[in-house]
Amino acid sequence: MDIPGLPARRAALNLIDAVLRRGETLDQAAGAALSRVRGEPDRALARAIAGEVLRWRRDLDTLIDSATREPLADDAKARAVLEIMLAQVLRLETPAHAVIATGLELLSGGPRRLAHGVFSTLTRRGVTLPDVPSLPFGVEERWGARAGAIAQGLAVPPPLDLALR
Repeated sequence: MDIPGLPARRAALNLIDAVLRRGETLDQAAGAALSRVRGEPDRALARAIAGEVLRWRRDLDTLIDSATREPLADDAKARAVLEIMLAQVLRLETPAHAVIATGLELLSGGPRRLAHGVFSTLTRRGVTLPDVPSLPFGVEERWGARAGAIAQGLAVPPPLDLALR
């Protein structure tokens, strides 16, 4: 039996991977990634986590790299899981104990101690994200004068409705 909330976190990891590695949109990736997630609240949570990681990825990675001796590889699963864990605490206000219980399970057989250490270090430091997300490299140039306004709009997450109907 899965830990409550774990399927949503696995789905978020799959959504992020589909966007970053395969170039899919969240909508394109949703069918396969959310197929094992039961209930609309958990589906919404998976999308919210993925959205926040993608919006704040550059800033999340800066935080992660500040707590390691050497930067983790961009495609390291531990980095992706840490991004998910930090996005939940810093953007979705998920309690740290719930983030640890579900996040470390995503690394079964992997560097759980590393992820736990980095996450604990950052939460102990009381890290925060900037008011506006840093845009991915190259995007600011491509968007030109509109980049600042778009980044400011990205700072405000869409409403998350987890109400049971």
